[in-house]
Amino acid sequence: MSTLPSSSSSQTSHHTSSAKHTDLRLLTQTSSSSSSSPRNPSTPIPQSTDPSGPLTPDATHLVNPFAALAAVNIPSLPSVRIIGEYEFSETKFDDFKCARHIPTGEALLYKEFSLEIVRQRLEPYQRLITILQLSNTNSQLTLEQLAHKYHIHFFRDIISLDRTAIVLYPNYTNNLHQYITEKHRLNENESRNLFSQIVRAVQICHRVGLIVRDLKLRKIIFNDNIHTHLLLTGIDESIMLSTSTTTDDHVSSRFSCPVYACPEIVLNRQMYSGKMADSWSLGIILYTMLFGRYPFCDRTLVGLFIKIGRCRPDIPRTISLKARSLLRSLIRVKPDERLLTQDILGHVWFGGDRSASTLSMSTSITNSIINEDLVLSNNTNCINNNNINDMTTKEDAVVPNFECE
Repeated sequence: MSTLPSSSSSQTSHHTSSAKHTDLRLLTQTSSSSSSSPRNPSTPIPQSTDPSGPLTPDATHLVNPFAALAAVNIPSLPSVRIIGEYEFSETKFDDFKCARHIPTGEALLYKEFSLEIVRQRLEPYQRLITILQLSNTNSQLTLEQLAHKYHIHFFRDIISLDRTAIVLYPNYTNNLHQYITEKHRLNENESRNLFSQIVRAVQICHRVGLIVRDLKLRKIIFNDNIHTHLLLTGIDESIMLSTSTTTDDHVSSRFSCPVYACPEIVLNRQMYSGKMADSWSLGIILYTMLFGRYPFCDRTLVGLFIKIGRCRPDIPRTISLKARSLLRSLIRVKPDERLLTQDILGHVWFGGDRSASTLSMSTSITNSIINEDLVLSNNTNCINNNNINDMTTKEDAVVPNFECE
């Protein structure tokens, strides 16, 4: 298991994974206090016969008056750096940059953090790893096996430099947003299989006291070439509750991709339930899987927030009654009326067999991070299909303090 770095240590490992083509991704950071010039609101927007818009308003077509390009006055970095046995490029792939293990040619991904914050960013992973490994003491699963079983994209190694730490991650094929964009929409059987994996990953996070927070299609990745197995990435951005067993999951963070933001965020609630916000985002994800578009979409951010605040999603009757029931159980304006992740897989759309689909906990665990009684048992499934579609995107807006009427 990888450990948190000191300023002088470095670690390397030899693994295998499939190489992939990469593409440069444009990042947009926004905030209510941004002083940069806004994007021109007169920018043409592609028209769609679908009143809710295409699947990519958050990526390319959403006119965000608060947005400003982040790549302003940033000093240029060398295109490739050689550190030990690794080659690090500045080419971006989703939220990562691309790396290569020189002796084996293995393609990897990495993030680079300052030494001051790397421990904080990796602490959610350490909590997950500690609990999952202690819950599988009989089988002694590796991180790769834990990732496959619990659908979490764990980091692999850490290389400490003088002022920064490079965190290496396994490579992957593409994300769920690209997959749905290519197929337009998924049938119910495929959606059910893939969505169950997403729910299990989020459920694990909730059980150990992590709020995923910025849950979206781009953070759900395929780690196989046939697109049958999903992992949840971006755990370093999750919110850690004080303990895994606390019942108080209220948070104040307002960082979210706009089309996934829940009403309590866009209505400027100071504190809200993090777990219920994740349940809302799961509902948005399921909707896009079934219909190939977002339930709430508008040409402007203000219009989008008004639609989210009103919470009147159009749910066509082209899907089954059970699927519509699950969507209405997640996309609800009142947080306490939404299904918790521990209850979603017990819904009739999944067959209602809660005992076969939910996670239970009860093992004695003592650790410097957590001292609690926990146990994990999980029946996981692997599922269904497609191929690679690299995209250039602009996304990841911080939801500003805007109050809808």
